[in-house]
Amino acid sequence: MLVNLCSWYMGCLDASPLYTKSVTSAVISLLGDGGAQYHEERKLSKQIGSSVSLGNFNYNRRRGLTNFADSALICGPLLHYGYGWLESVIPIASRCSDASSWCAWSASHAAAAHVLVDDFFFDAIFIAIMFITTGIGEGLYMNQIVPEFKKCYVPAVKTMWKTSFILMPLEFCLFRFLPLSLRVLGMNMVEIIWDSIVSYTIHKQRRKATDEELALKVVAI
Repeated sequence: MLVNLCSWYMGCLDASPLYTKSVTSAVISLLGDGGAQYHEERKLSKQIGSSVSLGNFNYNRRRGLTNFADSALICGPLLHYGYGWLESVIPIASRCSDASSWCAWSASHAAAAHVLVDDFFFDAIFIAIMFITTGIGEGLYMNQIVPEFKKCYVPAVKTMWKTSFILMPLEFCLFRFLPLSLRVLGMNMVEIIWDSIVSYTIHKQRRKATDEELALKVVAI
Protein backbone atom coordinates (compact mmCIF):
# COMPACT_ATOMS: atom_id res chain seq x y z
CA MET A 1 0.00 0.00 0.00
CA LEU A 2 2.69 2.48 1.04
CA VAL A 3 4.91 1.47 -1.88
CA ASN A 4 2.04 2.01 -4.31
CA LEU A 5 1.29 5.41 -2.77
CA CYS A 6 4.94 6.48 -3.07
CA SER A 7 5.09 5.26 -6.66
CA TRP A 8 1.90 7.15 -7.49
CA TYR A 9 3.24 10.35 -5.90
CA MET A 10 6.59 10.11 -7.72
CA GLY A 11 4.66 9.59 -10.96
CA CYS A 12 2.66 12.75 -10.26
CA LEU A 13 5.89 14.65 -9.57
CA ASP A 14 7.37 13.51 -12.87
CA ALA A 15 4.23 14.32 -14.85
CA SER A 16 3.22 17.63 -13.19
CA PRO A 17 5.85 18.84 -10.69
CA LEU A 18 4.43 22.33 -10.15
CA TYR A 19 0.83 21.15 -9.72
CA THR A 20 1.83 18.27 -7.42
CA LYS A 21 4.01 20.44 -5.17
CA SER A 22 1.35 23.18 -5.00
CA VAL A 23 -1.40 20.75 -3.98
CA THR A 24 0.93 19.09 -1.46
CA SER A 25 1.77 22.47 0.07
CA ALA A 26 -1.92 23.37 0.23
CA VAL A 27 -2.95 20.15 2.00
CA ILE A 28 -0.16 20.45 4.56
CA SER A 29 -0.97 24.13 5.13
CA LEU A 30 -4.59 23.12 5.75
CA LEU A 31 -3.42 20.63 8.37
CA GLY A 32 -1.14 23.22 9.99
CA ASP A 33 -3.94 25.79 10.20
CA GLY A 34 -6.28 23.15 11.58
CA GLY A 35 -3.76 22.48 14.33
CA ALA A 36 -3.55 26.19 15.07
CA GLN A 37 -7.35 26.49 15.26
CA TYR A 38 -7.57 23.50 17.58
CA HIS A 39 -4.92 25.00 19.86
CA GLU A 40 -6.82 28.30 19.93
CA GLU A 41 -10.06 26.53 20.83
CA ARG A 42 -8.37 24.55 23.62
CA LYS A 43 -6.83 27.72 25.03
CA LEU A 44 -10.19 29.50 24.97
CA SER A 45 -12.02 26.52 26.50
CA LYS A 46 -9.62 26.48 29.46
CA GLN A 47 -10.33 30.17 30.08
CA ILE A 48 -14.09 29.62 30.21
CA GLY A 49 -13.93 26.25 31.97
CA SER A 50 -15.24 24.04 29.17
CA SER A 51 -13.71 21.20 27.19
CA VAL A 52 -12.98 20.70 23.52
CA SER A 53 -11.91 17.72 21.40
CA LEU A 54 -10.89 17.13 17.80
CA GLY A 55 -14.43 16.05 17.01
CA ASN A 56 -16.32 19.05 18.32
CA PHE A 57 -14.14 22.18 18.13
CA ASN A 58 -15.36 25.22 16.20
CA TYR A 59 -13.43 24.90 12.94
CA ASN A 60 -13.38 28.04 10.75
CA ARG A 61 -13.80 26.66 7.22
CA ARG A 62 -13.30 30.01 5.52
CA ARG A 63 -9.98 30.50 7.28
CA GLY A 64 -8.91 26.95 6.37
CA LEU A 65 -9.84 27.39 2.70
CA THR A 66 -8.02 30.71 2.60
CA ASN A 67 -4.82 29.07 3.86
CA PHE A 68 -5.34 26.24 1.37
CA ALA A 69 -5.68 28.70 -1.52
CA ASP A 70 -2.69 30.76 -0.37
CA SER A 71 -0.43 27.70 -0.44
CA ALA A 72 -1.87 26.25 -3.65
CA LEU A 73 -1.72 29.45 -5.69
CA ILE A 74 1.20 31.38 -4.17
CA CYS A 75 3.45 29.71 -1.60
CA GLY A 76 3.58 26.28 -3.27
CA PRO A 77 4.60 27.65 -6.69
CA LEU A 78 7.09 30.03 -5.04
CA LEU A 79 8.73 27.10 -3.22
CA HIS A 80 8.92 25.14 -6.47
CA TYR A 81 10.64 27.93 -8.36
CA GLY A 82 12.59 29.20 -5.34
CA TYR A 83 14.20 25.85 -4.57
CA GLY A 84 14.94 25.37 -8.26
CA TRP A 85 16.63 28.77 -8.37
CA LEU A 86 18.65 27.96 -5.25
CA GLU A 87 19.85 24.71 -6.78
CA SER A 88 20.90 26.50 -9.96
CA VAL A 89 22.78 29.23 -8.05
CA ILE A 90 24.23 27.08 -5.23
CA PRO A 91 24.04 23.48 -6.51
CA ILE A 92 24.11 20.62 -4.03
CA ALA A 93 23.66 17.56 -6.25
CA SER A 94 26.41 18.43 -8.75
CA ARG A 95 28.94 18.69 -5.93
CA CYS A 96 28.48 15.02 -5.07
CA SER A 97 29.62 13.36 -8.31
CA ASP A 98 32.38 11.59 -6.38
CA ALA A 99 32.83 10.22 -2.88
CA SER A 100 35.69 12.47 -1.80
CA SER A 101 35.64 14.23 1.53
CA TRP A 102 35.96 17.58 -0.27
CA CYS A 103 32.81 16.81 -2.26
CA ALA A 104 30.81 15.98 0.88
CA TRP A 105 32.10 19.10 2.66
CA SER A 106 31.29 21.34 -0.29
CA ALA A 107 27.77 19.89 -0.63
CA SER A 108 27.21 20.45 3.08
CA HIS A 109 28.14 24.10 2.70
CA ALA A 110 25.68 24.42 -0.18
CA ALA A 111 22.90 22.73 1.83
CA ALA A 112 23.56 25.04 4.78
CA ALA A 113 23.28 28.04 2.45
CA HIS A 114 19.93 26.74 1.18
CA VAL A 115 18.64 26.44 4.74
CA LEU A 116 19.70 29.98 5.64
CA VAL A 117 18.11 31.49 2.52
CA ASP A 118 14.92 29.49 3.05
CA ASP A 119 14.57 30.31 6.76
CA PHE A 120 15.61 33.96 6.76
CA PHE A 121 14.61 35.20 3.31
CA PHE A 122 11.89 33.00 1.84
CA ASP A 123 10.00 32.64 5.14
CA ALA A 124 9.92 36.41 5.67
CA ILE A 125 8.37 36.81 2.21
CA PHE A 126 5.81 34.03 2.82
CA ILE A 127 4.71 35.57 6.13
CA ALA A 128 4.18 38.95 4.46
CA ILE A 129 2.13 37.33 1.70
CA MET A 130 0.05 35.36 4.23
CA PHE A 131 -0.91 38.50 6.12
CA ILE A 132 -2.36 39.96 2.93
CA THR A 133 -3.90 36.90 1.27
CA THR A 134 -5.50 35.45 4.39
CA GLY A 135 -6.79 38.89 5.37
CA ILE A 136 -8.46 39.38 2.00
CA GLY A 137 -9.75 35.80 1.99
CA GLU A 138 -11.29 36.25 5.44
CA GLY A 139 -13.12 39.41 4.43
CA LEU A 140 -10.85 42.12 5.81
CA TYR A 141 -10.28 45.42 4.04
CA MET A 142 -6.88 46.91 3.29
CA ASN A 143 -7.42 49.62 5.92
CA GLN A 144 -7.63 46.76 8.44
CA ILE A 145 -4.83 44.62 6.98
CA VAL A 146 -2.20 47.38 6.72
CA PRO A 147 -2.26 48.43 10.42
CA GLU A 148 -2.28 44.77 11.45
CA PHE A 149 0.69 44.11 9.16
CA LYS A 150 2.67 47.04 10.58
CA LYS A 151 2.01 45.93 14.14
CA CYS A 152 2.42 42.14 13.83
CA TYR A 153 4.73 41.39 10.91
CA VAL A 154 8.07 41.86 12.68
CA PRO A 155 7.02 39.90 15.82
CA ALA A 156 5.72 37.10 13.57
CA VAL A 157 9.01 36.93 11.64
CA LYS A 158 11.03 36.91 14.87
CA THR A 159 8.88 34.07 16.22
CA MET A 160 9.46 32.06 13.05
CA TRP A 161 13.21 32.66 13.16
CA LYS A 162 13.30 31.29 16.70
CA THR A 163 11.38 28.21 15.53
CA SER A 164 13.72 27.83 12.56
CA PHE A 165 16.76 27.58 14.83
CA ILE A 166 15.20 24.48 16.41
CA LEU A 167 14.30 22.92 13.05
CA MET A 168 17.52 23.79 11.20
CA PRO A 169 19.31 20.43 11.75
CA LEU A 170 16.37 18.55 10.24
CA GLU A 171 16.05 21.07 7.40
CA PHE A 172 19.76 20.72 6.66
CA CYS A 173 19.38 16.95 6.29
CA LEU A 174 16.45 17.41 3.92
CA PHE A 175 18.31 19.84 1.67
CA ARG A 176 21.52 17.83 1.83
CA PHE A 177 20.17 14.36 1.06
CA LEU A 178 16.82 14.73 -0.75
CA PRO A 179 16.74 15.23 -4.53
CA LEU A 180 15.40 18.58 -5.72
CA SER A 181 12.04 17.08 -6.72
CA LEU A 182 11.34 15.97 -3.12
CA ARG A 183 12.59 19.01 -1.20
CA VAL A 184 9.27 20.85 -1.27
CA LEU A 185 7.52 17.75 0.13
CA GLY A 186 10.20 17.27 2.79
CA MET A 187 10.11 20.89 3.89
CA ASN A 188 6.30 20.89 3.83
CA MET A 189 6.28 18.00 6.30
CA VAL A 190 8.55 19.97 8.63
CA GLU A 191 6.53 23.11 8.09
CA ILE A 192 3.32 21.67 9.51
CA ILE A 193 4.80 23.16 12.68
CA TRP A 194 5.71 26.35 10.79
CA ASP A 195 2.23 26.70 9.30
CA SER A 196 0.61 26.19 12.70
CA ILE A 197 2.72 28.87 14.37
CA VAL A 198 2.35 31.38 11.53
CA SER A 199 -1.42 30.90 11.37
CA TYR A 200 -1.73 31.22 15.14
CA THR A 201 0.44 34.35 15.24
CA ILE A 202 -1.40 36.09 12.39
CA HIS A 203 -4.85 35.34 13.76
CA LYS A 204 -4.01 36.20 17.36
CA GLN A 205 -4.21 39.93 16.60
CA ARG A 206 -7.27 39.44 14.41
CA ARG A 207 -9.14 37.72 17.23
CA LYS A 208 -8.18 40.53 19.59
CA ALA A 209 -9.39 43.18 17.12
CA THR A 210 -12.66 41.28 16.59
CA ASP A 211 -13.26 40.99 20.33
CA GLU A 212 -12.62 44.71 20.81
CA GLU A 213 -15.02 45.56 17.98
CA LEU A 214 -17.74 43.37 19.49
CA ALA A 215 -17.16 44.96 22.90
CA LEU A 216 -17.60 48.44 21.41
CA LYS A 217 -20.85 47.37 19.74
CA VAL A 218 -22.19 45.99 23.01
CA VAL A 219 -21.32 49.23 24.81
CA ALA A 220 -22.99 51.25 22.05
CA ILE A 221 -26.18 49.21 22.40
